[in-house]
Amino acid sequence: MKEEKEQTVIEKTLLYLENYREMERYINEAVSETSQVPDIGKYNISAEKAFLQSVRECRAETVILFEHLKKALASLKEDAEAAGEGYKYDTLEAVYIKGMSYEDIVRETGCGRNSPKKWCRVMIQRLSIKLFGAKAIENDKNGVKTG
Repeated sequence: MKEEKEQTVIEKTLLYLENYREMERYINEAVSETSQVPDIGKYNISAEKAFLQSVRECRAETVILFEHLKKALASLKEDAEAAGEGYKYDTLEAVYIKGMSYEDIVRETGCGRNSPKKWCRVMIQRLSIKLFGAKAIENDKNGVKTG
C-alpha cells in the first residue's frame, strides 16, 4: 500500500489560489436553504434536510477559508506595495483572481517571459506564511525558504 504524501503549505496555498473564483462562486450560489428551491412542493424535503445541513456546513467552512484567504491577500498586497513590489502582487492577482495567463501579463507589461511565474512563486511563498503561520516556516521540506 502506497503512503500518501501530505501536501506542503505551498501546494495548499496554490490549490486555494487556483480555486479562488470557484470558492467565491460556491459561496454565492450553493443551494443550502429550501427557500432557494423553485417548486419546492415537488420534493420530499424531509429526506433532503440532512443534505441541506451538509451543504450549509460546507458553505460555512468555505466562507471561513475564503475570508481568511482574502485577508491574507490584502496583507500580502500591503506588504508588497510597501516593499516596492506591488507589481508582483498585481501579477498574482491577475493570474489567480482574474484568470489571466502568464502570456497575457508578458504582453501587457513587456516583462520577460519567465518573470510573471517567478513573481507569482515569490508571492505564493509569502502568502503561505500568512495563511499557515509558523507551520509554513517550520522547515525546508514544507517548500518555504527559511533563510
